[in-house]
Amino acid sequence: MTVSTAEPGTFTGTALPGDSSSLHRVVQDLARGVRTAHPVRDTLANQELAKVLSSWDSAPAPVHPDALVAPLFPEPSRAAGVPFLPKERLLSREEKSAAADAFTRVLESCEFTSGPAVTAFEDAVADYLGLPCAVATGSGTDALVIALRAVGVGPGDEVIMPANSFAATENAVFACGAVPVLADVTRPDGNLDPESVAERITPRTVAVLPVHLYGKLADMAGLRAVADRHGLGLVEDACQALGVTGVGQYSDAAALSFNPYKNVGLCGKAGAVVTGSAEIAERCRVIGYHGFEPGRKNVKCEAVGLNARIDNTMAAIGLALLPWTSLRGLRRTYLARRYVDALRPLAEEGVLEAPAFAPDHSWHLFPVLPAGGAAARDALLEDLARRSRVESDVYYPVLTHRQQTPVRERLFGQAHLPRTEWLHNRVLHLPLHAGLSLGEQDRVVEALYAATRRAR
Repeated sequence: MTVSTAEPGTFTGTALPGDSSSLHRVVQDLARGVRTAHPVRDTLANQELAKVLSSWDSAPAPVHPDALVAPLFPEPSRAAGVPFLPKERLLSREEKSAAADAFTRVLESCEFTSGPAVTAFEDAVADYLGLPCAVATGSGTDALVIALRAVGVGPGDEVIMPANSFAATENAVFACGAVPVLADVTRPDGNLDPESVAERITPRTVAVLPVHLYGKLADMAGLRAVADRHGLGLVEDACQALGVTGVGQYSDAAALSFNPYKNVGLCGKAGAVVTGSAEIAERCRVIGYHGFEPGRKNVKCEAVGLNARIDNTMAAIGLALLPWTSLRGLRRTYLARRYVDALRPLAEEGVLEAPAFAPDHSWHLFPVLPAGGAAARDALLEDLARRSRVESDVYYPVLTHRQQTPVRERLFGQAHLPRTEWLHNRVLHLPLHAGLSLGEQDRVVEALYAATRRAR
């Protein structure tokens, strides 16, 4: 485990690392009419961000922030409505070209499964995150399973986690033969509450598995303190939080996802475990590749292992796409700030609650909490779609303990999660992705104001 000496979510350096707190600083400066003059840390993930910030130095001043950043948010050719997350805009034209070139190089080498891109990709991810070790995997789910097993989770053990996450979180626990135990969350961020976690600990508890919901960092210092008091492992589900300041600083290991729909996505399934512990990283490599001893071909040192290493093909594509990582984060951060500012009057009137513009956030999703409960939320969703052709979503429509599965009553029948359920009955997600244009975002805001006026 590594612990940062700086407060997570606070950027204090001179060279921008490209993480969430430094991107937050850039956007805050823009809002004040200041262009960030810091140099950008020289990592693969920051290459395109460095070019953009350098180009701003020669732009005329003064200029409205929207005019300065407009080239980063081109208007789509078809603008009949505002889709929630259009798959044709998951990658820019430049990113698609880079990925295609990388795939062509792999085709020519025929190094499809194993090859040099795997280690290079792992090194680049670790370098960007400022952690010593990264182990790339076939998916974010694989990363979760491997990380849990690496910290000692096995059959019959209990792992404490939230109920308001994607199914991969609970499935990773089940895949270890362990039992998910659900704890409540804090409002309004929906992240795991350390006090609720402490109440759920039993002699069978082995690990705590927080989720950085929608990209907002959980209270990792508080969860680390609980885990240390009881001798528990701490694994982060950071699959929506790649690049968030503080990821990996308090935990034993953090799982990342490069699914195409994540805030940093590739051209297929991929993930990684990042950690400050060389020992845990070594265990992850063994568990993730058939239990083979590193450096010895087909010689096992672990009874059971997975076939869960990233392919050289996807790692090569990952290397080609990493240069846009922090620039994609800047786009999301800028859009989030615009939403927060635009929706402030509605929040002040009590019509809805919007998230605070925070430095420890990837803005993977943008949630709002309309007043009035599930019925009012559902009516708003329908109104936006029917009258304004704006797609919104309830991204996780069913909580873990509400899924109709054979284990529901036995494992979750007594679950008491009032804050989780309160949030779930209200949350609505607005479009926010790296390809969203400023004009589309303005239409979302206009539609939201119109719909809430009609509902009063």
